[in-house]
Amino acid sequence: TIDFVRVFGNVGTVSTPTDGSVTANKIGTGAVTTDKLADNSVTSAKITGVSFGKILQVQHVNYTTTDNYNTTYVDIMTKNIIPSATNSVILIQATVATHHTAVGQHSAKLVKDGSALNYEVGDFYHPSGSGVAGNIKIQYVDSPNTTNAVTYKIQVKAEAGSGSTNKDYNGTNNGVSSLVLMEIGA
Repeated sequence: TIDFVRVFGNVGTVSTPTDGSVTANKIGTGAVTTDKLADNSVTSAKITGVSFGKILQVQHVNYTTTDNYNTTYVDIMTKNIIPSATNSVILIQATVATHHTAVGQHSAKLVKDGSALNYEVGDFYHPSGSGVAGNIKIQYVDSPNTTNAVTYKIQVKAEAGSGSTNKDYNGTNNGVSSLVLMEIGA
């Protein structure tokens, strides 16, 4: 704020500069600070030439059912997402709570529209037998290149023996598996 003005010589007319007459190179360094900007004066609509990736939508499922499985893959979680743009990517995060009913490894895989997106992941092995709970985690970034519905699902199996989902070490059903789909805009 200006507390006073001292005038020497002739007093001229003081007016507001016309639109476009004040350019960036006419503003002194440090003349514009955050404190001098009005609230909400800079919005994302006013920022050009900068690209920010942002989460456009999130679809998820929490799965608490106990499924028994053996050496054949079974579907445990399925979720659809409809991308809002063809250049969006989908970040997929999944956790499968497993329980060994016999010695062996457990595997999970991510499937998109009926085709596997990755190899078997998150094998968990317990050499001394049953009663061991584990978690298999999957993270994957997919570029579906469509605005049509895309279906992702998680499948699980035992490499040998058998197992269950969502059980603790006592075999009690109190676990949770989850599948999260996040659309990220370019």
